Amino acid sequence: MTDINQTLEREEYFRRLLCALWLRPETALWYAHEAFLARQYLGALPGPSMEFGCFEGVPSFVMLGGEFNIQFDVYSEVAWDESSHIWKSHADDYYNNAASDPAGSVQADTVPSVGFDVGLSWKPAHLIKAARLGIHKRLVDHDPAQPMTMFDTDSFETIWAPNLYWLDDFSNVFRELRRILRPGGTLVTPLPSSEARDLMIGRWADRADAEWIRDLDRGRFANVSRQARSLEEWHEFLEEAGFEIEKHDWFLPKLAFEVNDVGMRPMFPVFMRVYETLREDKPDEWLEIKRHWIDTVFHFMAPLCKVDWMEANGIQNVWHMFQLTPKSAA
Repeated sequence: MTDINQTLEREEYFRRLLCALWLRPETALWYAHEAFLARQYLGALPGPSMEFGCFEGVPSFVMLGGEFNIQFDVYSEVAWDESSHIWKSHADDYYNNAASDPAGSVQADTVPSVGFDVGLSWKPAHLIKAARLGIHKRLVDHDPAQPMTMFDTDSFETIWAPNLYWLDDFSNVFRELRRILRPGGTLVTPLPSSEARDLMIGRWADRADAEWIRDLDRGRFANVSRQARSLEEWHEFLEEAGFEIEKHDWFLPKLAFEVNDVGMRPMFPVFMRVYETLREDKPDEWLEIKRHWIDTVFHFMAPLCKVDWMEANGIQNVWHMFQLTPKSAA
């Protein structure tokens, strides 16, 4: 079990996330920076609490102090094929796939001592996998474009919303979050800056081979661009949505974000073919390869978790983290 208020160093979050996300280390890097700051913002998770957009639970399991066993990763239930390196649509999601039986054991060396009262997602497969981790007392399948009628006004003291920027109906979602959050309650969420948008490879689509850029970017530029704002613009938007900014920090260094922008994402179908072949034909060897992979990736990427040298060299952070509270009625 972990201390309820424990915050790990970025490098340790990265190491733990790599166990589950080893074939996508750029994603583990992102979540490590996010977890370090969000864990401080969320504190002891005063309840009732909700994770709005809980995905399959892995990032929050680690953020809350959990540590998976080397046997665990997220790749045993992935939908892919040999042509998956060609990006087809924004709706593509490798991880929107789960065994029909929701039961299952998860190998973990350390289990978080704190969790959320509610986890909400809009993909049933994600909820099936999140249920196995045990960090949400209740899981809810809900279309975020619709009102959250299952929750009364002022239902939650704490809301962690790690992926709001993926949603289309942004203003209405914020209004609903404002409605269900108690007076004095806390909403914590990362949001993209205009500076981040201007660093992405997708910005070259009209000046390079558009199909090549599309397959590298995989829809991320359009998604981030739709919601990216300057700090001043976020102040204005959040005020109109009925929130006050209790705390704000810049996070995710430019260099780490640029590594994440493409990373190993385009090679994922090849990695999955190797992964599945090894697990089936060489079950004793694949764990040793996994350990070797993680050690090598950590050697080269852990310095991207050390922010001091980047700050000293003027490498700016390019994402926002906000702690919000509902505005008092006039």
